[in-house]
Order: sequence, then C-alpha cells, then structure tokens
Amino acid sequence: MPPVACFFSSSYSEAREKFLKAAESAGAHLVESYPHPLKGPDGGDLATDLAWLGPRDAKKLLVMTSSTHGIEGYCGSGCQISFLENRHYHRDGSPDTAVLLVHAINPHGFAHGRRVTEDNVDLNRNFVDFSEPLPENKDYEKLQDHANPKVWTPESIAKADAAISAFYNMPNNTDFVPKAIHSGQYVNAKGTFYGGSKPTWSRRTFESITQEWMKGATDLCLVDYHTGLGPLGFGDLYYGGSEGEGMARKWFDHVTPTLEQIEEAKKDKSKHIPGGVKGTLSRSLVKTLPGTRCTVGGIEYGTHPVREVLGSLRADNWLYAWGDPKSAQGKEIKARVREAFYPSIFEWKIMVTSRSNDVLRQALAGLARA
Repeated sequence: MPPVACFFSSSYSEAREKFLKAAESAGAHLVESYPHPLKGPDGGDLATDLAWLGPRDAKKLLVMTSSTHGIEGYCGSGCQISFLENRHYHRDGSPDTAVLLVHAINPHGFAHGRRVTEDNVDLNRNFVDFSEPLPENKDYEKLQDHANPKVWTPESIAKADAAISAFYNMPNNTDFVPKAIHSGQYVNAKGTFYGGSKPTWSRRTFESITQEWMKGATDLCLVDYHTGLGPLGFGDLYYGGSEGEGMARKWFDHVTPTLEQIEEAKKDKSKHIPGGVKGTLSRSLVKTLPGTRCTVGGIEYGTHPVREVLGSLRADNWLYAWGDPKSAQGKEIKARVREAFYPSIFEWKIMVTSRSNDVLRQALAGLARA
C-alpha cells in the first residue's frame, strides 16, 4: 500500500498530475477535462478534471468533489487520489454503482492558494437564484467595515474586533466573527464570503457536469471535501437538517446537525443550525436532479482554532482587495492561509484519509442497499 504522504501535493499542478495518473492506473474508463480560461501562478493550465469508475449506465452514483473552496482542494485531492490508488471502488463498490470524481471544481482558487474563485466569490454561496431577491445578512451590512477593514495592522484589527464584539455584547467571545460574516453576503464584492452577482465559471461548469454525468441516477450520494472547521483532523459530516439529507442518517455513523440540535433550534429561533448556509454546491443537486434521491453534503475537517482560520481569511481578503500579494506581508499572509486550510502536521493527512475511506465505504454500502 502506498504511503499516505504520496497522495498529497505541494501545488495544484502536482495534484492534477497525480490525480490524472491515479485515475488511469485505477482503470477509470472516462476522463474529461473542462479548461479554465485563466492560468495558474506558474503560467500553467487550469482545469476541472473528471474520472469515472464503474458502468456508465449505473443508476446508483457516488460523487466526490474537491476544491469547492479553492485551497481546500489540497485535502480533497489527496482523498480522491487515495481512493483511486488503493482501489477502494474495486473492493467496496457494487456492480450497479458508479463513482464520479470531480477534481478541482474551483481550480483557480486551488492554484492561487485562495478559498474563493477568480471573482472573489465563495462558491458555496453562489448557487442561488440571481433572478430572485438575494439572501440578506443584516449583521454583515452593519459590520462590513469592521469585518473587512481597509487597513491591516494589529491596532486596526483589534479596534475592528472590539467593535464587532460590542455589537454582539460578547466580550472575549470566540464566536462573534463567524456570526458577522460566515452566513454569506451579496453586497460587498471585495468582502469575505461574497456570494457573487451571477453564476461563476465554477458553478456553470458544475451544472454542466451535473446534466451530462449525473442525470438519470436514481440514487446519488455526494461527498464534498472541506477543511477549516472543527477539532484538528476530525472529519464532521454535514448532511442533516436540509432537503439534501436523503439517506444520510441511515448510511453514516454520524451527521451534523444532530436531531437534538434541530429540536433545540425549533424551540429557540436564536439557535444556529450548523450547515444552514444558502447557495451551496451540494444542495443545488436537489433542484437540478428532481428525479433522483439525493444524499448530498460533505466532510469538514478540522485544522486550527476557528478564530485563526477566519482571521487568515480576513487577512487574505484584505491582501487581494487592498494589499500587495508579492510583498513580504503578502507572503506571510498567504503562508498563514495555507497552514489554516492545509496543515503541515503529517498526522493530519493520516487522519484525513482514514476518515475519508471510512465515509466512502459507508456511502458505497448504503448505495448498494438502496
């Protein structure tokens, strides 16, 4: 069995090369690429690549997507390559089930070390109906100058954080930054968690993939890979409490939100239900595949404390809106972002692939029983 470290990469171009080789080695009988119009930081080509395992007419489909949030693709790509290299489909897949691997749905963010697309759009807030009134985030509208300050110094950040804390009357509380910005916003194109003003290239590409390769499945399970939230190395499954929950509570050992969290939220409207963000890639499948029973969500792997992770995002946002990515400060911020979403701790990679393989086994077993 190959060592875990060989599944992971130090750049987008390396990850893409490893994925394409692993797909060929695993006997994927279909590989298709969707070229991105822009280039990587090294001038290289960018693309979203597909690999298909199993019968083309299979009615049960497991879909694995990486890099919805750009730089988080280091994790998702590693898990996809591990799945291919270790022949998990050949061992655990049933004859009526196929697997579609979507590598780097946001290749620009992956290659440039950013969570967002080339438009500064959070892809997991972009799958909304732009012909309808867009979701509101009143807190962000009131706090955007503090959530995304134009000056980045220790003094300015401390002042901004104090203003946000005072707004929520939560001194020294670690949750006030997520409350202000995490649910997404559609008013500040230079701000964090921006959902966009129209469908991005990545959304349009994913919708094309959906129509060409997922339509016709009776049962579909999507595993979308994410990093940055939760205890180090822990892979939480976000499937519950939405129209895309499907068979998740029967197939997986645990899903978030729990039934207890949902009941609490029903009793107290101030309670936040995890995974309730609008405009996500996963839940878009419920509308675009009306004849399919969808079990759609993803794995969220913990990395570093949430304030450090979100702090790195705010710094990255400032850097590309107002700073100089090539400066010494810019390089320091980019290194901070990379560590926040792709930890250098070797054991983290072991925990990530182990959890991924367990989840994929559960998904394939569930599809076999469907």
